[in-house]
Amino acid sequence: MIGAIAGDIIGSVYEGRPVKTKDFELFSPHARFTDDTVLTVALAEAILTKTGYPELMRAYYLRHPRAGYGGMFRAWARSPFAGPYHSFGNGSAMRTVPVGHAFDTLDEVMEKARLYSACTHDHPEGVKGAQAVASAVFLARTGSPKEHIRSFLEKTFGYDLARSLDGIRPFYRFDPTCQGSVPEAIIAFLESDGYEDAVRNAVSLGGDSDTQACIAGGLAEAFHRGIPERIAREALARLTADLLGVTMQFIEKVMVPRGFPAYPAP
Repeated sequence: MIGAIAGDIIGSVYEGRPVKTKDFELFSPHARFTDDTVLTVALAEAILTKTGYPELMRAYYLRHPRAGYGGMFRAWARSPFAGPYHSFGNGSAMRTVPVGHAFDTLDEVMEKARLYSACTHDHPEGVKGAQAVASAVFLARTGSPKEHIRSFLEKTFGYDLARSLDGIRPFYRFDPTCQGSVPEAIIAFLESDGYEDAVRNAVSLGGDSDTQACIAGGLAEAFHRGIPERIAREALARLTADLLGVTMQFIEKVMVPRGFPAYPAP
């Protein structure tokens, strides 16, 4: 949860000015949460309260209308009775990390990821991206080694995860689709040797930096069962009171009972 949020904040300043190196300032003074964090926290609240996710997404959008949403999502959020819009954008994947933490079986994680994706992103690729991230989080936090996670995702979703970051990076450009960004974010995690390295890997691709660092960071947190406290503290300090409150509740009620650390609120 906080691993995804911190990744989003760290990557936020590099989306508009991409870098192709891992040597960058981790928390720029201008780094801030984006729609990735807002909708991730909204999903966490939906899980905690068993409230309808579409209603919460619209409510969170109204509270945080300038967080960098895509045009199709903004139109949907402003239309109270609008249905899904057949999107395969990576917005479905960026928000789904809480699903991998909250449910007890892989089958349930896959089904919940489908449901929480399809209320907006009902295109097969949009659903696939959400399910891939949620299932990878579940496998990582339940002790699966990286090679098992890689194999499962390749066989289940058809992603090519055998590529290397060094092979991807020189030619990679901004791509907001699930199929063009989720596999690369997963590779950033698979090649990493820790939480910070996973986030730096994702940003160094020079693509959709906040979303890919959000995904890679969420996976790395699940795999390593936490993130460095200095990074957690910095990220939490950049949240508004409403986002911070739900985040801390989710950590306390869902993640701490599963053996994750309880980070002190700023």
